[in-house]
Amino acid sequence: MLPQKKKTPRKKASKKNGSAFRSIVRLCSLLVLLLVLVFSVCTAGYVIFFRTVFAEEIPPSIKNGIVFEEPDPLVQVVPEEEKTVPKPELPKVAIIIDDMGYHETIGRQLLALPFELTYSFLPFAPHTATLEEEAYRSGKTIFLHLPLQPKGRQWHAGPGALTLEDSPEDQITKFEKCLHEVPHAVGVSNHMGSLYTEDPAAMTRLMQEISRRRLSFVDSYTSAGSVGLRIAREHDVKSGGRHVFLDNILTEENICWQLQKLVTLAEKRGVGIGIAHPHQETLDAISSCAQDHKTRVHYVSVKEVLY
Repeated sequence: MLPQKKKTPRKKASKKNGSAFRSIVRLCSLLVLLLVLVFSVCTAGYVIFFRTVFAEEIPPSIKNGIVFEEPDPLVQVVPEEEKTVPKPELPKVAIIIDDMGYHETIGRQLLALPFELTYSFLPFAPHTATLEEEAYRSGKTIFLHLPLQPKGRQWHAGPGALTLEDSPEDQITKFEKCLHEVPHAVGVSNHMGSLYTEDPAAMTRLMQEISRRRLSFVDSYTSAGSVGLRIAREHDVKSGGRHVFLDNILTEENICWQLQKLVTLAEKRGVGIGIAHPHQETLDAISSCAQDHKTRVHYVSVKEVLY
């Protein structure tokens, strides 16, 4: 009888090696999954922090997450013009849509309206880059809606806001970063800023930067004490001031009424500048009411009424 062959140690080693290999594969898979999980959490954290929590400075009561001018003034401030504007054959009305960049759908619908409008984009808003590029390709007039410090601490101008507590160098740096976010801007309007626009030194510094870049300026007049328009003119910056907020009361009926007020003012002065915001009610009102006044006024880019 032939002796039975003994199992060689080599086969045992092979089994052990295979088991070790499978363990390594499982460990690597777990590590990959862990890395993917960490990456996902970090990415989500970045988006939430730098885009949403950045905008935690936006009051939570604002409908659809869009920032109003502070504090959504009910009293209309109609600034006195420094010189008489010659009346054209047909008065000119310029409507600026502020706070562009936070509402993608309504933003696109506003860009598609068959009226000449001006679009003022907030820096660092989630849809500013996309909508601003679309506006530029469509030949629209684009402004930077520059966040400036308000008076009330309950009002937050949002990411990138210039404040009086910032050093002069930091204020200029912030302005440059905000302007970088809206690369096709041909002008600047103030977002909030009831405190900042009353400060002559701060506004002088800002107008020097605006003038150096050959940009225009529109004072939103969130404060009757604003010195923005006066200092802009002193620095030869083409400028103007808001006459009427169209949607400070957010109903289609009121917005149409405010538009009527703007048209009447333009007929008296030759020009009128109105400010509105990307709300559904605003979109509906402009779509339905602006057409009614086309025989009375000419809707133009705000560039055409600045001097």
